[in-house]
Amino acid sequence: MRDDRDTALDPIYLRTVLRVNLITSLVHLGVFLMVILGGPLLFWLFPPLSATYLWGMPLPWLFLGVAGFPLLVAIGWHYLRDVEEDEDEFSDLVDTP
Repeated sequence: MRDDRDTALDPIYLRTVLRVNLITSLVHLGVFLMVILGGPLLFWLFPPLSATYLWGMPLPWLFLGVAGFPLLVAIGWHYLRDVEEDEDEFSDLVDTP
């Protein structure tokens, strides 16, 4: 177990974990933006899809209003899992003698 004294490697470890968290955040942000912007772009590029109805509702509404939310929750869950794994690896690295 590590005591409360700072070592010379602490700032390096902190920068590393912050960099890894930033990269993870940017990757998940990119996926989020592809989902949010990809749907409207798809419907704009292919207008017949916009006129399609499924279960009495326009397909764009179903895609963005119904299917979008579980997908966003899945992205958030995956992000949280990745960040926790990264922090576990970091804490294992710091706690080793």
